[in-house]
Amino acid sequence: MDVSVENPGGLARRLKVQIPAERVTEAVDAKVKRVGQHAKIPGFRPGKAPLKVLYQRYGAQARQEAAGELIQSVYPEAIEQAELKPAGQPQIELGDFKENEPLEFTASFDVYPEIELTGLDGIKVEKPVVEVTDADVDKTIERIREQNKAYEAVERESQDGDQVVVDYVGRIDGEAFEGGTGNDIEVNLGEQQFLPDLERALVGRKADEQFDVDVSFPEDYGAKDLAGKTANFDVTVKTVKEAKLPEIDDEFLKQMGVEEGGVDALKEKVRESLEQEAKHAVDTSVKTQVMDGVHAANPIDVPESMVAQEIDRMRKEALQRMPQEMQGDEEQAKKLLPDEVLRENAERRVALGLLIAEVISEKELELDQERVTNKMEEVASGYGDQAEQVKAYYQQNPQLMQGLQAMVMEEQVVDKLLEGATVTEKETELDELLNAQRQNG
Repeated sequence: MDVSVENPGGLARRLKVQIPAERVTEAVDAKVKRVGQHAKIPGFRPGKAPLKVLYQRYGAQARQEAAGELIQSVYPEAIEQAELKPAGQPQIELGDFKENEPLEFTASFDVYPEIELTGLDGIKVEKPVVEVTDADVDKTIERIREQNKAYEAVERESQDGDQVVVDYVGRIDGEAFEGGTGNDIEVNLGEQQFLPDLERALVGRKADEQFDVDVSFPEDYGAKDLAGKTANFDVTVKTVKEAKLPEIDDEFLKQMGVEEGGVDALKEKVRESLEQEAKHAVDTSVKTQVMDGVHAANPIDVPESMVAQEIDRMRKEALQRMPQEMQGDEEQAKKLLPDEVLRENAERRVALGLLIAEVISEKELELDQERVTNKMEEVASGYGDQAEQVKAYYQQNPQLMQGLQAMVMEEQVVDKLLEGATVTEKETELDELLNAQRQNG
């Protein structure tokens, strides 16, 4: 078998393979004979027709099927002969396939990069040190009240903090456009969740008031056909509502899962939650810095096929977080999240995945099953009374368990790399830490 390799550039490879004619003929003959065992041909008993007759009837079909089977069986041999490590499934191109001649095909794929790890002992980490204060607890309780606020209709002009219910129709150059019409839309003034020009125009309005306003779409607006354009909106204010925060009474405490102990018990529960959140944020910050250090010290090329797969995976993850009515609309997701928006993060993810695998190999790390069990317990504990069902669900779902194992393995890698890292501590406010985590996703 003749094998040659072309390097079009980067990690791309083209593997050209020529299978000897004798092997091809042998495979086609075997395929024709198998077909002939059950073929019903006039004048011959089943399985007794001559090979020549079988070729006349089934030769073309047998050749195509034999070619496919040969390529499947030969490809791994050719990869081994060429000493290549493909990073994904190949694209196969079949050459001319003539009778009694060799079978030629070309397999195109990316290969894994050659990695020689450096700089693992020079990683610098600034570890946040956080103390959850009484002020943090009180602020969180106020935030919970804010999240549980109710709105009541009022007879006055709208102001920041209010909710207005509106109908609107937007037009560009006199023509309505997709997504520009809304009915009974609730707008929370001051939360900046709406188009800025339109939200500003809703301040100082009363119920039943009608008006029109010119609204500019930002240059980076998600819908590219609207980005940078100006639309005129006809708006009807249907209701103005004022926010009312819930009192911290028995009913509120019960909603928060506090059956006894009053406000002190609520504060203790909130403190425990904040301490867990802070620990997770500290661990995440340290992990991110370690991974950034590994990545910076070991810049590598990444297989384009793996990047494309990661972009697709990231887009699907984002799609699941979108409103229910948008889930499943992959075309819309591609418009909102084109490849170029996701590429940099996808390349980083792929590079880190390859570097982590190399660290595991070089440091001879083995998965700690006890940590996997503890991690599953930790995840399940967040589901309260359903913890046992959650654990059973994980144990019955190989894909979920693999994700859990990968998470634990990453933690083990971080722990190992921290042994050689320079770690300094920095006192950090809780809000600063949590805000940084949210910004970094």
